[in-house]
Formats: sequence, structure tokens, C-alpha cells
Amino acid sequence: MNRAGRLQSARHWLATQTGRSPVQIARSYRKRYGVDWPCAIHELSQLGILLDSAWVAQLNLSLLGAHRARRQRGGATQAMADWEQADSNDEFAYIAGYTANGFPFGLTWDEWRQSAPESRRTDSENECPF
Repeated sequence: MNRAGRLQSARHWLATQTGRSPVQIARSYRKRYGVDWPCAIHELSQLGILLDSAWVAQLNLSLLGAHRARRQRGGATQAMADWEQADSNDEFAYIAGYTANGFPFGLTWDEWRQSAPESRRTDSENECPF
């Protein structure tokens, strides 16, 4: 449903929302019409519902924090994906790059095993020598 349709429908719906606070109306509006918070706040203001400006400011800060957290998680996920797609061969666990002559450089398998925590070591490395 587009904005014009929502606004027309919401006029009738608002008549059923007696005794509810503007914040409760905003939550219900968002859920009923499937819109995000900024859209719900804008459309409710067009319909004459006055929301507390402090509450709106706090909501905007919360949305901004959630957006930043998603971006950071996405960056961490992308870094992990880059690591998993990294080049490796029989000598190197991770190839960081290549020299001008085409020789690889990076983390060797021996260096990888030495830096590995116990949980990442292979069974043969965890075996007791006795």
C-alpha cells in the first residue's frame, strides 16, 4: 500500500485508537502498516498525532546506534569471508600477496600451527606422546 492509501486507511483506523498514548499509537501504526519508524512518525504527524520530541530524538539515537552496529557486524562478517576466501597452497596457509617476481608471501602452515589455539590444532598435534 502506498502512502496515500495508508493515510486514507489510517484516518478510519485512528478513530478506533481511543484511550491510547501517542507512543502506543505509533507502535501499532508501524506494525499494522508495515512501515519503519521514520515513516510512521512522519505519517502520524501528517494525521495530526503529536509525538513527544524527546521520545522521537531518543528513538532516532537508538535507530542510529542499531544502524552502526549492523554496519560493524557486516564489516566483521566481510572480513571473515575475505579470510575464508584467501589464497593458500601447500606452503602457505594464507597468501598475503606476491612479490614482483611472482613469489607468494604470507603465513606459512608451520607459523599457523604454532600460533593456533589448542582447539584449532589437529588431532595428531594434541596426542599425548606416551
